[in-house]
Amino acid sequence: MKAANEGAKQAKDSLTIGILPNREAKISDAVDVAIVTDTGQARNNIIVLTADVVIACGVDGAGTASEVSLAIKNGNHVVLLDVSDEAKQFFARIGDGRVHIADSAQQAIEITERLITS
Repeated sequence: MKAANEGAKQAKDSLTIGILPNREAKISDAVDVAIVTDTGQARNNIIVLTADVVIACGVDGAGTASEVSLAIKNGNHVVLLDVSDEAKQFFARIGDGRVHIADSAQQAIEITERLITS
C-alpha cells in the first residue's frame, strides 16, 4: 500500500487513501485519507470491493495474493505488475479472462484506464 500511494502522489491533483488493518498500523506520509478498519486482514475484502480495477505490484506475499484472489472471486479485473511467471500463470488460469499483465507502471495505468472506460 505504501508504494502504491507513493506512486499515486506523483500524479497531479491526486488523493490517496490508506485502508488500515488496525489503529496501530503506521500511516505512510503518502496517505491523504487514512481509514482505520480494525478488521485486520479482512480489510483486503474492503480494498477489493471498493476498487474498480486492482493493480497488484509484486505478488510476493500472502496478503497481496489474497487481494488478487478476492478481486477475481468478486469479478474485478486485476492488473499484475512485476510478478513471477508462476504467479502470472496461476492467476491467469483462475482469472476467467479478468487478469491482465503489465510490463511497466505506465502500461498498468493504460490497461486500467481502458478497463474503466470500456
